[in-house]
Amino acid sequence: MDLKEEIRKLVELQELDYKISSLKIKKEKEKPQELEVLKGKFEEEKQKVYSFEEKIKQLQVKRKEKELDLSSKEESVRKAQAQLYQLKTNKEYQAKLTEIQALKADVSVLEDEIIKILDEIEEVEKDLNREREIVAQEENKFKEKEAQINQEVKSLEIEIKGLGDKRRILAEKIDKKILPIYERLLSTRGGIAIAPIVAENCGACHIKVTAQKINEIKMYKDLVFCENCVRILYIKEDLE
Repeated sequence: MDLKEEIRKLVELQELDYKISSLKIKKEKEKPQELEVLKGKFEEEKQKVYSFEEKIKQLQVKRKEKELDLSSKEESVRKAQAQLYQLKTNKEYQAKLTEIQALKADVSVLEDEIIKILDEIEEVEKDLNREREIVAQEENKFKEKEAQINQEVKSLEIEIKGLGDKRRILAEKIDKKILPIYERLLSTRGGIAIAPIVAENCGACHIKVTAQKINEIKMYKDLVFCENCVRILYIKEDLE
């Protein structure tokens, strides 16, 4: 077994694994999150539409209540005016006039309140129409982006499959005793199973590597592991 060649294949395999992992993150996390942000904005605008619609409903209910009060007050004014001609004393007549004036004042206040409510409804309806336009625009943006992201995800799936095929072919060429070691380290060491020596330090955890270990690596008799992170060590220049 040519250990140097096996390490060269492990380095190549790790590069493929890194690319595959990065693409999977894009496909499974970044793209869905990107879409979720757009969806959240779209839903936020829809919520504003709902809020305006609810406000209009509340104002319509309030207007209806005021109109019922107004109708009742106007009826009271009519009844009081009709009663004027039935009164026999001046005192009773003056008291009824005072009552009518108070009722008419109430009518005037209610009429003003109804006008204000109608004006408020008109303003909210303007806001509602503007917000509906914004929602329509955001919905179009969301649908366009959704289609784009779905297409990007499909492209990522194709790329991942292509790299996966390359990985399987390469993995079959690696020594059957070495490959399981690499696979185990890959899963337990955050996707980095093999690391180069960089300025006499482990390229992954950056701990100092002894001269003896460096010499052991250069002999290429057995795999040499970092004393700290237990990753496979190699010298990049030796593989070039």
